Amino acid sequence: MEVFIIGLGGIGSVLSNTLSRYLDSKRTLDSTIVNLIDGDSYEPKNLERQEFVSFGNKAEVKRMELCDKFTYLSFKSYPSFINEESIKIIKEQSVVFLAVDNHKTRKLVSDYAKKLNDIILISGGNELTDGNVQIFIRKGGNNVTPSLTDYHPEIEKPKDKSPDEMSCEELSQSAPQLFFTNFMVARHMCSAFYNIMEMNNEKISEVYFDLTTMNSHSKTRVPKNK
Repeated sequence: MEVFIIGLGGIGSVLSNTLSRYLDSKRTLDSTIVNLIDGDSYEPKNLERQEFVSFGNKAEVKRMELCDKFTYLSFKSYPSFINEESIKIIKEQSVVFLAVDNHKTRKLVSDYAKKLNDIILISGGNELTDGNVQIFIRKGGNNVTPSLTDYHPEIEKPKDKSPDEMSCEELSQSAPQLFFTNFMVARHMCSAFYNIMEMNNEKISEVYFDLTTMNSHSKTRVPKNK
């Protein structure tokens, strides 16, 4: 199995640890490779809501941390932001966890996934106290669940920039984030993975949650594009 985690910030830094612990426990899996992708760096300002052991490029720091913890897995780091060229490292039958904070990257990954025959894409995002997780599955060249853009026009026509288009000043700016909300997104992304791989549940396409009401609810939708 080949797994990709794109974005190792508030969501991805938590997700990478939780997911790796689960994958490491499945010691019957053959040659599981976890690919870690992020061009940003861990800095002191990230300590309040991101999980990491040292400062430096997020992909490389996480690879070193996870290699020490989980010996049954192989880890690769890609210290760059995903773009139209680098996305080609994602191949058929991959499982992709998308933990980014911009719609332009979500559209890029969603459009690329639609070109593959078999892929599982789990994408998570959030505001300060609420968030959602989208699950896009393709099998045999057919969409089993909706793509990220089918029911989200803000992703289909993004108005923001991807990280590799931003200046250093723009990259340093970020909206307020809460660790508990990031953690909830990561938890739901891992739950989605378990539902698909262990329970063979491929019906749910999206999960919404609100931290302030402590409520979560799922959606089952029909793909718009076959």
